[in-house]
Amino acid sequence: MRVPRTIVLLGVLGALAASPVAVPLALTDTPVPAGLPHAVGEFGSVLARQLEQPPLTDARFVGSEAGPDGFTVLYFELRPYPYLESRLAYLVSRCVPLDELDPHGMGGGFVDGDPATDVELTYLRSGDQPACPSG
Repeated sequence: MRVPRTIVLLGVLGALAASPVAVPLALTDTPVPAGLPHAVGEFGSVLARQLEQPPLTDARFVGSEAGPDGFTVLYFELRPYPYLESRLAYLVSRCVPLDELDPHGMGGGFVDGDPATDVELTYLRSGDQPACPSG
């Protein structure tokens, strides 16, 4: 007896929908900073495109960091389809108030190890940065 393709396809889709991998994608562990001018999902989508991730990459917001001079870092867990692996990545901005952040004007990258010791983030947090323009 031959099983119709439609039934096989529905079975595969049902198994994927019920898999435990799909559950964490909808969860947000960390509250989003109040005052962001765009939805946090837009920031994650821009980051995934900047880092040339595949089209079906899920960008889950996992935290933020703020400092002097409008220093803001938004952390995302990037999980490309089929969502078996993930990498921590960030969008960063300086000299721009939180309520004026534009995801297209922010830099980004992958975190190498721990965010507290990542070389690029350590440099961005340091006093070696030029002063923000006044005005």
